[in-house]
Amino acid sequence: TSAIILPRADIGGLIQSWLIGGVGGATLDQVTPALPFVISGLLICALSARKLNMLALGDDMASGLGERVALVRLMAALGAILLCGGITAVCGPIAFVGLVVPHFCRLIVGSDYRWVVPLSALAGALLLTSADIAGRLIARPAELDVGIMTALVGAPVFLWIVRRHKVKSL
Repeated sequence: TSAIILPRADIGGLIQSWLIGGVGGATLDQVTPALPFVISGLLICALSARKLNMLALGDDMASGLGERVALVRLMAALGAILLCGGITAVCGPIAFVGLVVPHFCRLIVGSDYRWVVPLSALAGALLLTSADIAGRLIARPAELDVGIMTALVGAPVFLWIVRRHKVKSL
């Protein structure tokens, strides 16, 4: 990627936002084509939440309770793919939001996906908005891309989560 970008000064800024991710500068013309994918993904994830609680009991228990495990996994994955793909098409890759926020939400409300899924959507939006505002304030008059800010917050939190789970398993 760098070999293609470096000689082309005219596309450097555009490519930088695609490599790091950002929410600034998106227009309605860019957001509108992604809306059907995002809305479909939201609906599928919301409808899958109760069934994901069944899967958390284990595949055998979920099957015994009448859930079609493969179909539930496929539907939940489809919802996540539609959400991630639609948002990434508009904003680019923004690291750590999808990794850190659900773990944090699980600490607050427990493991019931009927609460974790909607709270993760709200908390992810709050994290992204806060990171964008902080990036604009810290580097004034320039701005730090939201992808950099979420990485600065998300990497230490993610490491803490990993270390915490590793200690529990010992």
